[in-house]
Amino acid sequence: PYVFKTIDLGKHWTTISEGLPADEFVFDIRQDPNESKLLFLGTRSTVYCSLDDGAHWQPLTLNLPVAQVRDIAISTRQGQIVAATHGRSFWVLDNLTFLEQLTKNPAVQSDASFLFAPQQAWLTHDYGLRDPDERRPPDAGYNPPFGATVFFHIPQNYDGKTAATLQFTDAQGKVIRSFPLHLATENEKKEKEQETEGLTGTHLGKPAPEVDHSGEPTVQQIREKEAKLAAIEPGMNALQWDLRYPYVTEVTDYHAPIAAGGLEDSVQGPVVVPGTYSVVLDYGGQKTQQSLTVALDPRLHATQQDLEARLALDLKIHADLDALNKDINQALAARDKLQQAVSTQTVTDAQATGALDALNRDIDSAASMAIKSSEGDLLHGTRLRDHLAYLAAEIDLSYDRPTASQEAVFRELDQQVNESKPKLEADISQAEGVAGVGAAR
Repeated sequence: PYVFKTIDLGKHWTTISEGLPADEFVFDIRQDPNESKLLFLGTRSTVYCSLDDGAHWQPLTLNLPVAQVRDIAISTRQGQIVAATHGRSFWVLDNLTFLEQLTKNPAVQSDASFLFAPQQAWLTHDYGLRDPDERRPPDAGYNPPFGATVFFHIPQNYDGKTAATLQFTDAQGKVIRSFPLHLATENEKKEKEQETEGLTGTHLGKPAPEVDHSGEPTVQQIREKEAKLAAIEPGMNALQWDLRYPYVTEVTDYHAPIAAGGLEDSVQGPVVVPGTYSVVLDYGGQKTQQSLTVALDPRLHATQQDLEARLALDLKIHADLDALNKDINQALAARDKLQQAVSTQTVTDAQATGALDALNRDIDSAASMAIKSSEGDLLHGTRLRDHLAYLAAEIDLSYDRPTASQEAVFRELDQQVNESKPKLEADISQAEGVAGVGAAR
């Protein structure tokens, strides 16, 4: 392999082939416009990179099949490295910013925690995995995941006993999302490996389908998803933040219907607006912080004020849905307690009938607990809880100011939430009174 560099406009040349196999001939070399020490080589079989201006080289193969790399392009705006192979399509590597930082921190201390600055995240509908089973051209790649990828290092002696947290805060220091990290279980390791198979930094491989949890209650699905996201191991880790606020409280034992081509019935939080945010890694009380920039897809033309109005309405829906679901959960708990009292004969059927009827009526008007599967809405109608979730999902469809109709629908749903609260509270009070009389006997 013949690779040379000059620092005096070609008067003198120095070989920079250290670390390259003797039988590896080179097609092209590229230098990162943002970090002069970061170099890439396209060779007869793969891509190599150097973090020290060519003094040493190492393969950047990952899941790139053995192929001649005839040309390399660097997209600094999207933070990607694109390799044109000879007869094997394109190969795209994300998170260029991470490699740029490795030129300054090539080896993190094994006994230290370390947080890398995330690459700029985009608010766009083009990022995020589509259904891996959808019909698509056989040679089509997959776009990057939606959100911000955060790389961080955890000490090699981590055994899960040291408290570790990754937080995202706004420009005023207000916490938007906090992930309590924990030592990954064997199942969590396997699921993470399956989901990233073929997509470890690149777009060409077909992602493995996620484990089907659709038969589980939504609360359990959320709990498992959050646990897997925050599962870490000693050494290098990555967490993919979806740029959203936390989930709202979900109704206990509720089964949210699947979208099936329509709007998603979800209790996920709103998406943040463009701006500068902070990422804070707290490991055993030692905090490190980095900045994160979130920008709008430049092909979209919503103003900052439009997106802030979108977030403001989403946060109102978020608050209403959280309050409603908490009230429903209290009503469900009161109903269970009263039904238990009837089954143990501490309360008679006649005593409990009125309170149970009121609870059943008002719970059913707020959430259809008869739905016990992902397609249960084919038999049972949607309720107030679903309507709030569907409105939030509709606002999520576009990065723009909410329409007058959406604002009007929220006002109507907000009124229903306000009317539902005293009814559920009265039902709970009545049920607890009846159960209390039975207990006193």
